[in-house]
Amino acid sequence: MKNAVILIPSFEPDKLLIDTVKSLYNEDFPILLVNDGSGDEYDEIFNEVLPYVTYFKQPKNKGKGAALKLGFKNLLENFPEAKYVITVDGDGQHGIKDVLKVYEALEEENELIFGVRRFNKKVPFRSRFGNDWSKVSRSLLTKQYIADDQCGLRGFPIRYLDELIKVKGNRYEYEMNQVVLFQLKQYIIYSIPIETIYLDDNSRSHFSPFLDTCRIQGRILLRSIISILCGLALIAGLIVLNYFGINSKITNTVTVYGSYSIAVFLYFSLSSIFYPSKTPKRRFLKELMFGYARASFCHLILMINIDTFNIPYFVIIPIAVISASSVNVLLAWALRGMFPTH
Repeated sequence: MKNAVILIPSFEPDKLLIDTVKSLYNEDFPILLVNDGSGDEYDEIFNEVLPYVTYFKQPKNKGKGAALKLGFKNLLENFPEAKYVITVDGDGQHGIKDVLKVYEALEEENELIFGVRRFNKKVPFRSRFGNDWSKVSRSLLTKQYIADDQCGLRGFPIRYLDELIKVKGNRYEYEMNQVVLFQLKQYIIYSIPIETIYLDDNSRSHFSPFLDTCRIQGRILLRSIISILCGLALIAGLIVLNYFGINSKITNTVTVYGSYSIAVFLYFSLSSIFYPSKTPKRRFLKELMFGYARASFCHLILMINIDTFNIPYFVIIPIAVISASSVNVLLAWALRGMFPTH
């Protein structure tokens, strides 16, 4: 048996679950299957795969995140020799070749391995909508870019089990919370391109484009509280300084870059408390780089205003600071090649 356990959460499956389980079993993977409260009418499908899996069943449907966490909690008790766990969807969306690619990357890197699908016009709207939105909002917060942050094919070294169990969320937002938390903590995440498979226009998916997207964005907003507070403090500081007449080009430059420096240090200090990183120097340098990039954009807007528009400072400063936040997304995308891929 391989030293990576396949964890499959399943709710109201079709016969594709049988094909997925048998294919993985034939590749010598131990399999942990969690039935997330499917009705009795699905017992026939689950009974057919029981000889190949370690099986758990939720008494009622609690969501994909809850099913994954139940699997994580029971993994070491049932597979004490496991070194890795790979999460796989049971609906045929993850090809066996891609699961093997994740396994090989785990063996080579012993770090977090996330599958990344290629999105194009053939991808169903329900699958593309939430992903596109979350890429922007998450990059705005974490200052890191991942092309697909909702793919269920992921590999984890066993040392991350405790953190995976503690991640908030019981439904589809759970997987997004993984990405946000690990990025805020500056963990290394390797991205692996995988095949994009959608059967019957993804009609079997239980993902709700509206409700689940709202849950995901709500969690990202909750994680953004520190950023929002630091941003409000930055706006207030710039308004106060301008109120006392610091509005010339020279003093404006010093004020903007000085204020952003303080805001960066404040954010770094608070985030280090709530999301401790194993590489604090790397985090600080990254925050400083992104902070000065935002400061430059903000400064440019304020200079244009002084030369051209003369909009009152208490109006233009919030506009400039909020607009400058978009630099996080643009810079994260531009620097995506600097982050680990495989």
